[in-house]
Amino acid sequence: MQQATSGVLHAFNAVWTANTPFSDAVDELDDGIDTIGEQRDIQLQDNTGVAEDKQLSREDLEDRTYTIGKVIAFYASTIKNRKLFEKVNYTRSELRNARDNEVPTLAQKVHEEAVANAAAILPYGVTGTMTTDLGTAKDSYVTAIGKPREALTESSAATERLVPIFDDQGVLLSERIDNGMELYRESNNDFYTQYFNARIIVNSPVTKIALTVHFEEEIGSAAIKHVNVLVDAGVKRRSSTLGNIIVQNLAEGAHTIAATLPGYLPVSEPFNVIAGETTKLVIKMKKV
Repeated sequence: MQQATSGVLHAFNAVWTANTPFSDAVDELDDGIDTIGEQRDIQLQDNTGVAEDKQLSREDLEDRTYTIGKVIAFYASTIKNRKLFEKVNYTRSELRNARDNEVPTLAQKVHEEAVANAAAILPYGVTGTMTTDLGTAKDSYVTAIGKPREALTESSAATERLVPIFDDQGVLLSERIDNGMELYRESNNDFYTQYFNARIIVNSPVTKIALTVHFEEEIGSAAIKHVNVLVDAGVKRRSSTLGNIIVQNLAEGAHTIAATLPGYLPVSEPFNVIAGETTKLVIKMKKV
């Protein structure tokens, strides 16, 4: 609703641009819409990759720990050092079943013995590079352990931050811009009527994100903010500071998206919506 309202206001920019208090209120509205877009970007962030990266990092660490540990165990058995053998001779199951915070500890024990016995195990095939890589893999996994939890925490925090922002936007619209619009009821009734039509909140029984779009530079892939977007000549959006928009409840089938921004060539692309799914687009824009 706020995006639609902002779209009407900017369509009639020439009517109110000289009215400084009204213009300031519209600027505040647009800033609030941008902030909402940023927080929604965080909410909608796909954290699947974070969890996958953590799992891959763990598998890599387990594999390096197992391999070097077994070679050191070979060496320990050869010199009849039972204490060293028991310290590093982990099974695959022991590593796989260890808790997240236990795996780095097991890897550290193997790493310490690899460093302490570097010269002795070199003929067995364990090089200094392999030992260094084990230490690096351990550090990388320690960093990765908390990433999925951090991502979920940030998403939850973004949801909480949205509440006061929506409250402020509601007051801005109802107490300032709505009242300021009365100046144009007689002088520009078309503007007045379209504005209050856009202000009508339509409650849909189903809210489904049908489309997400990310706008970026054709060269360099930097995000592009404030792109003016039109979907099917009816739904208006403006990209957030991170270059994203979302559109809800589009009908299944073929649609068209058009994007414009001063300094860039306009873009128009077809896309399809499948019922129950979210269509994700990345649109690259070329500077003029």
